[in-house]
Amino acid sequence: CNSDANMMMEQSLRNRWKPSVTCIINELGMSSSSTITIDRERLQALDALSQSWLEKISQLYAEPHRAYHNMTHVQDVIASLDFLLDGEDSSIDAHTTCEEAILILAAFFHDVIYNPKSSTNEKDSADLFLQFASELSTTISSSSNQQGDTSGDDNDEQPCTQQHIRNCIMVMQIEECIIATATHISSAGIAHETQNHTLATFLDADMSILGKDVEIYDKYAGCIRREYEFVERNMYCDKRADILESFLPILDEDVASTTATTPVKKHSFIYATEKARQQWEEQARSNLKNEIEMLRRGVIPCEIQKHG
Repeated sequence: CNSDANMMMEQSLRNRWKPSVTCIINELGMSSSSTITIDRERLQALDALSQSWLEKISQLYAEPHRAYHNMTHVQDVIASLDFLLDGEDSSIDAHTTCEEAILILAAFFHDVIYNPKSSTNEKDSADLFLQFASELSTTISSSSNQQGDTSGDDNDEQPCTQQHIRNCIMVMQIEECIIATATHISSAGIAHETQNHTLATFLDADMSILGKDVEIYDKYAGCIRREYEFVERNMYCDKRADILESFLPILDEDVASTTATTPVKKHSFIYATEKARQQWEEQARSNLKNEIEMLRRGVIPCEIQKHG
């Protein structure tokens, strides 16, 4: 049964990956300094590159230390994106919009590098995405380079490629979504204030787990502990509770008293979009307060006890 479920998930994710990559390929082609016609040979090369990257991403998300930040999480984020975008079924290639493609590719890449001991996961994930975009750009322009002037210095290719992808707004928006997950709450507030709908939608989808039913949330909390099992238990409880308290809005009268080590909070909501606030805000506050109370008592939800 698990094998069948995994196969279905892989197929579902593949169906979302391919049209999103097609969209960014088109955007990269249009952002080029010269018009590029993507012929059959180049399409085959781009398709092979796309498939190899999907395999690479899948392997990274399958790393053994990932109890929560795996491909199931990617699938859940995409499902939440569909809900927030009101899409009944966004997997149909012809109906994948640029905004959807931005959000889908951000979902695939936002946790692609995940080391619980690292403080640069978001930047490293964004850098890997830029490498993917760079390879797409190079493949898009390779045929025209071969047909044109070949007298240029090969050393100029990398800077030109970097400049090309930096000229693609879609690439920059995906990078922004990935980097913003390093500062979820403050980034969500800024996205709401600046009416950055794409960023707000992505951050809310990534945080949707906080507003799920208690049983689902508790399993998530237990998975996070498994990813941080190298942290001494009492320290984990203290630090995790502090982090969760920082998520709770300042207007919540039931929030635990601010301590010297707790940063001053300025946000009024966990989520940035109105739809997410209506769907998840109340339950998220309840889940967070429940886990904080448990952690302060030294209890970790769904903790797996090790014996021997």
